[in-house]
Amino acid sequence: MGRENELKSKREYQKECEEYLKKKLDKLPEFEKQLMEELEEKYGLWVTVEKAMKILGKSRSTIYKYKDDNAFIYRQNERKIMIYTKSLILVL
Repeated sequence: MGRENELKSKREYQKECEEYLKKKLDKLPEFEKQLMEELEEKYGLWVTVEKAMKILGKSRSTIYKYKDDNAFIYRQNERKIMIYTKSLILVL
């Protein structure tokens, strides 16, 4: 029961962070919004950790640190992590 509550609260915290990041993306200047659109057009709606490493020029451990800090929007299914491409602008 304790583990289930811990997972639930972690998911709720992630959801709150995601809502905050979405609002932050909406308030970006036009230039950055255009860059977001170009990123999505070039790489698709979601990217893998490996693709995010190439886009940002960062190491795997840095991408995982960003994930753990909820610095971008992501989804994790078991071990597979997919990152919302537009949210990468927040860590450029």
